[in-house]
Amino acid sequence: MTSRTSLTREDWIHAAQHVLVKSGVDAVRVDTLAKELKITRGSFYYHFKSRGELLEGILGNWRARATEDVILHLRNAHSSPLQQLQRLLELPSHGQTARDAAAIELGIRAWARRDKQARLAIDEVDSHRLSYIEGLLLQADVPQSEAEDRAYLIYAYQLTLSLLHSEDTPQQRMERNSRMSNILIPVRQIEPA
Repeated sequence: MTSRTSLTREDWIHAAQHVLVKSGVDAVRVDTLAKELKITRGSFYYHFKSRGELLEGILGNWRARATEDVILHLRNAHSSPLQQLQRLLELPSHGQTARDAAAIELGIRAWARRDKQARLAIDEVDSHRLSYIEGLLLQADVPQSEAEDRAYLIYAYQLTLSLLHSEDTPQQRMERNSRMSNILIPVRQIEPA
């Protein structure tokens, strides 16, 4: 048995995310997680007061990793707004990491269909992501009247890519992203990467 202090709060959250993806939010239970982690329930209560706190942790972890960390990384790359948009469109093609992130997002979106707390987290994340994309378009001199609609299309395309299973080769995905960039991002404004 693992000692209760050797597992971190993050370990519990990652295990809970795994169960969420595999079996849905109803299966995210202390007993289930303790069995999966091969540890006693006491370890859980060392890190969390309740299952509700764990569920909040899942949402907070997802929000940070799938939105705030991504945006921070793109901003810190010191690239133009349009280059950031192009990199954003490429994210769903980043192999197993992208597939894992998409699976967690899909699990949270399914949970949000019937849970107010998860719905609020989804709404907040969607709004934040759309605002970021719209801001990049505005910085690239896309008129306000177009920026909101283009942001919505870019976001919808990106979400769709992350949810679709594709047998495309990396080269085919790259070529499709290039074509879609020309459709979604004004051609007259695309800068060399």
